[in-house]
Amino acid sequence: MTGWKALLAAAVLVPLTPSAAYAAPAEISAFDAVDQFIGTELDTTQNKSNDAYGNTFPGAAVPFGMVQPSPTTWAEGNANVGQKGGYEYTASLIRGFGMTRHSGTGCTGRFGGYEFPTIPYAGELTDGKLPSSPASAIKDYYLPFRHANETSQPGYYGVKLDNGVEAELTATARTAVSRFDFPKSGASTLILDVSGPNNRTFGSEVTIDAANRTVSGWMYGTDVCDVGNLYKAYFSTKYDHAFESFGTWTDEALTAGSAHAIKSTTDTGVDYRHDTGAWVTFQQGAKVLAKTGFSYVGVANAALNRDTEVGKDGFNDVKHDAKKLWKDALGTVDVDGGTTEQRTKFYTAMYHSFLHPNVREDVNGQYTGFDDRVHVIDRGHHFYKNINFAGSGWDAYRSQVQLLALTFPQVANDINRSIVALTQQKGTWAPGAARMQGDNYQVILATLDDMGATDYDRAAALASMKATQTLPATRTTRSDGYQYFSTGLIENAKSDFATSRVLEYSIDDFAIAQLAQRLGDTAAYDYFSARSQNWMNVFDPVSKHIMPRSRNGFDRSYDLRVREDSAGRGQFNQSTGHQYGWLVPHNLSALIEARGGIAESTAALDRLMERLDAGAYTQTGNYLSNQPAFGTPWVYHWLQAPAKGTDVLYRAVAEMYDTTPSGLPGNDDQGSLSAWYVFAGIGLYPAVYGTGDLVVSGPMFDRITINPAGAANRKIKINAAGTATGARYVNALKVNGKAQTASWIDSSFLARGGTLDFTMKSTANSWGTGAADVPPSYTDGTDARNNAGTTPDGQGNLGSLDLSDWSLSRTSLAAAGVTPGATVPGTSFTWPTAEPGKSDNWIPHGQRIAVGKAGRTLSFLGLSTNGPATGTAVVTYTDGTSQDVPLTLSDWAANPAAGETAPITLAGRNNVNGTAGTGTFRIFASAPAGLDAAKTVASVTLPRSTDKGIMHVFDVTVNQ
Repeated sequence: MTGWKALLAAAVLVPLTPSAAYAAPAEISAFDAVDQFIGTELDTTQNKSNDAYGNTFPGAAVPFGMVQPSPTTWAEGNANVGQKGGYEYTASLIRGFGMTRHSGTGCTGRFGGYEFPTIPYAGELTDGKLPSSPASAIKDYYLPFRHANETSQPGYYGVKLDNGVEAELTATARTAVSRFDFPKSGASTLILDVSGPNNRTFGSEVTIDAANRTVSGWMYGTDVCDVGNLYKAYFSTKYDHAFESFGTWTDEALTAGSAHAIKSTTDTGVDYRHDTGAWVTFQQGAKVLAKTGFSYVGVANAALNRDTEVGKDGFNDVKHDAKKLWKDALGTVDVDGGTTEQRTKFYTAMYHSFLHPNVREDVNGQYTGFDDRVHVIDRGHHFYKNINFAGSGWDAYRSQVQLLALTFPQVANDINRSIVALTQQKGTWAPGAARMQGDNYQVILATLDDMGATDYDRAAALASMKATQTLPATRTTRSDGYQYFSTGLIENAKSDFATSRVLEYSIDDFAIAQLAQRLGDTAAYDYFSARSQNWMNVFDPVSKHIMPRSRNGFDRSYDLRVREDSAGRGQFNQSTGHQYGWLVPHNLSALIEARGGIAESTAALDRLMERLDAGAYTQTGNYLSNQPAFGTPWVYHWLQAPAKGTDVLYRAVAEMYDTTPSGLPGNDDQGSLSAWYVFAGIGLYPAVYGTGDLVVSGPMFDRITINPAGAANRKIKINAAGTATGARYVNALKVNGKAQTASWIDSSFLARGGTLDFTMKSTANSWGTGAADVPPSYTDGTDARNNAGTTPDGQGNLGSLDLSDWSLSRTSLAAAGVTPGATVPGTSFTWPTAEPGKSDNWIPHGQRIAVGKAGRTLSFLGLSTNGPATGTAVVTYTDGTSQDVPLTLSDWAANPAAGETAPITLAGRNNVNGTAGTGTFRIFASAPAGLDAAKTVASVTLPRSTDKGIMHVFDVTVNQ
């Protein structure tokens, strides 16, 4: 590729800096180390609740390309093994060679992609027709093969099929180039299964233009996991040989000489797979070159992509260019040393990490947006999709996008631009229906922003977050967002992994807060920081675990080993409570303290790590092949024991990963598992999601150089001599020549690059073990009010006091003389100043309320829902002494208990649906508790837990 085509290639994919020139003669190169078959075989001996293999594939692709031409296999027998819809190593039949693949995605039997598969058929035709219709007999055309006859390398796949046809695949960003060498004797036919992707189709069309040796068409169907995401894809193929004959089929009807077929409906409940297609034949023994342009806009754009990217280039030209792109991409992280096995695992992981996300715009800049309309990308940028699409970023936000920020800064930046385009085109933060919970695109955007991806409309992104992730929760895509926004928790009765959703949403809110702080929006920072601490609402201080919580209190009978049970009580998504119990990445120090401190937490984490990949079926061990547990090895850094984390990482890479086809321990989920492996190898991990901070562990190679594509000023050099000979523990670290004992580096290091010089030893010392050495924990918002319990009449969707969608009427409160910022009549309490939709009371989880006043008694203004609720508050005096204060507040529908008064009595309450309910409801002043009048109260700490119901505190007062 020369001249203007080379310039075009640079525009298609991000310009890359060359890999480092030095490589020891004995080392296998990064390119040659990639083994595309790693992760293609399901390990049927494991039962971890998620597929125990990578679900990767061998095939042809370029980094972040639109197309991934590749084989898809079939095996009779257990459909959960051989009929995955991807490439299963134990299979002996190839279904055909399709255009796209979602690498590593779960959803057995519902993998997306594989559009427009081509099947090279060497059998004879009958009266110019295929011997049977693929609509009902597609298996007749599956292709026997043997692994001994396969060859693959990044950007290329080839196989000599048992029918004598040699098939070869390579690709540009938007064009698949295939070569089919038919045996000298016998027929030469290509079957084009236009309606044959992995998931259901609702329509397809094919048109043959024999005069120009082209076939084109489209399909309309459903994407990965079949959860409701629909799309159209288009192709245009040009062949280098004239057609000897051709035909089409629709259902059972095979029509020789037909140049057109269509079958389509608007009914998305049907499945038209294999119902429409075509065949073209060539001269006997032909060696056919096919160039297939792909597009999500239209057939004309597919042809334009083909002609622009490939033009007159031959197969070997395209293969050479793909190889160069992969050499440059793999060179973004250059590791020196390591065994052949270590380098194979490492660079195969890098390869898998760079298959997604995918450019979606055509060479003319047009793309079909999230609103299904055609847009034009800004010049010099790319529009990306498949940012962990079916999971809405659930997998990608924990590892993959951070690796892209380190290696491909422009890709990371365009991911953020694409996410902003999503919010503008759809008004939401979900690209479509998702299997996983959380607004994880918010975490992705905020994380990449802190890692330097700031060339996007940051103000628009934050404005969208504020508009969609607040009450009345009419624009959020978070399930049960109204309850979460109002009360800071999701009751266990909601099921659908309610408890883990609170943890995921807390991470989302932390990410929003961090972006708001960077943009100087203090109010948004305070608001979302308070919500980021909502994990405390599902932390039970009695059991010292994250636990499901109901309107009557914590469900302490819940078996934390359970992922799901026959009663539908699943509370933790794809993991157990033991594994999810550490998912508070932004405030681990507070979690550790709540779990009993360093010693007790270390013992609990040690128990989790006894089995690194036990899965999620009645297990107490870890599940490191699935995303919620990704950060757990690095929790040891907050426990002042980074050496223990190093031991876990070394165990993980040795016990869980190998170079066999079953060498990936779980679904790669579009590269997230592989990216985790890369981070483990380089000794860095982005453990605080929402920031670019990196926790530091021992690198697994003597020397590592990170060469970010197109950003030479951000190069990172990592020197860790001795690692190859067994020195795994960090004994000292210099950051740009300056010694530090802290076991983390902040995101500012990434902006300018630099050098990390490690002193590695075979035994651990005190490095990283000091209290000041731990990575940061973000505590802002811990003591803030966390429940919006009052609403204007007719606007009950602006809050909820209980978990059944009822709130106090602000109109009725005003009529009773209770107004924001004013003294409650007849008391010394001050009513909160919160605006509608903002938190106006505390659901206690140990919040500290500053007082700074001396007095004889202490009283609380509040109530309980599903109460009464009782707990113990703590008064702390300015001299450092403290005093326990028992606190009980009655149910809001009850009369005052002994010692209580009811300074506020209201008629009726508001419902989320805008109506009002009847009844009498009260806000109580708790029974006064005696204080030491000679001392000044510095603060009052609310109860860490209550016995039942949910307690609400509006104010605290000290009286003379």
